[in-house]
Amino acid sequence: MGVQEWLTLARGVNVVMGAVTVGLGALIVGGASQSGNELPIALHALSVASFMAGWNALNDIKDIEVDKVNKPNRPLVSGAITIDSAKKFSISMMTLSAICLGIIVWHAENYVGEAEWLDSAAIWLLALFLMVAYEFDGLPSKVCLKRRGLLGNLAVSGLIAVVIVFGAASVGHGTDILPWIVAICAMMIGTAREVVKDVEDLAGDTDRETLPKKIGPAAARSWAWVLALIGFVAMAMPFGLDLLPKGLVVLMLPAMLTLLATKPPLAKGEDTKASKLLKRSLMLGLVGFTATGIYASGLS
Repeated sequence: MGVQEWLTLARGVNVVMGAVTVGLGALIVGGASQSGNELPIALHALSVASFMAGWNALNDIKDIEVDKVNKPNRPLVSGAITIDSAKKFSISMMTLSAICLGIIVWHAENYVGEAEWLDSAAIWLLALFLMVAYEFDGLPSKVCLKRRGLLGNLAVSGLIAVVIVFGAASVGHGTDILPWIVAICAMMIGTAREVVKDVEDLAGDTDRETLPKKIGPAAARSWAWVLALIGFVAMAMPFGLDLLPKGLVVLMLPAMLTLLATKPPLAKGEDTKASKLLKRSLMLGLVGFTATGIYASGLS
């Protein structure tokens, strides 16, 4: 059990991106540069990173039979890490995330202001609720959302998108409309990508009623395109609502053009290419929103 196997189990790249996205959420609302916000941002980032690591390990535990077909090189399938060790790792990471949240509450109560932690706590509990509903049968969802097609895609993308709002909450802007619009944008693009990935994994998804299984690969790709277009509209919305300076929409053009470029591969059934373009558009969009937020905060 080497370091590489544990990083693979936790999906290390995604964990790092989650932590970075907290900082992006703070930057989007212009709060990252304010003195005294360094510790709250760091605590929120660590909470997200450990939450994602624990959830990813749990996901591999729950998906071990499916991964034997779709992802035979995953650490649990290959035997590089035992299921018992993965369970202990998942519990440890989720506990660390909860401890970080506790410190966030304590710090806010003692050094920031009364109840300034409520947004962060509510978002963390929402993420926990979605994770439980996604992975487990029974309450709060009789059949886990992972096996319920589009609802599952929306849940997993929502878990990732809400990190943006969590980052905004770290600097006291968790209820602002801007980070929520950005989160919806990320959620729609992320869901489109999840649908395309389900088309790719159609052969191995024997225990899931995915959207491609219900309506067929071609129709699922059409749904993915519709979701991407909703993401496109959400990407432009902050500028149309004067939440950000209209002229700065130029910073979003790389993301917008990349998103539109997913249409041809979707039409041709080139799922891997479409998935990569959707991911690239999401990353470019977050960078564009961050740069816009930094510039706009400098003007105010």
